[in-house]
Amino acid sequence: MLLVRLLLLCAIVYILFLVLKSLVLGRKGKSPDATQLGEAMVLDPQCQTYVPKSEAVSREGKYFCSEECAQRYLAARA
Repeated sequence: MLLVRLLLLCAIVYILFLVLKSLVLGRKGKSPDATQLGEAMVLDPQCQTYVPKSEAVSREGKYFCSEECAQRYLAARA
């Protein structure tokens, strides 16, 4: 009888461990942001700085750090 209780207690503790582990890992894994995964950086051809692609301004297939740099670059090419 004591052995059955001990096995039942071990099973309960193991199930609780799995539930807590899935809750903790579930929070971390739900929505990783770009800083956790790493994000592609793009080079601004006007000022030669790198910016995250998600923050870059895209014009004519090129990426710029700001609208101002994009306008200066495109004006110089025209």
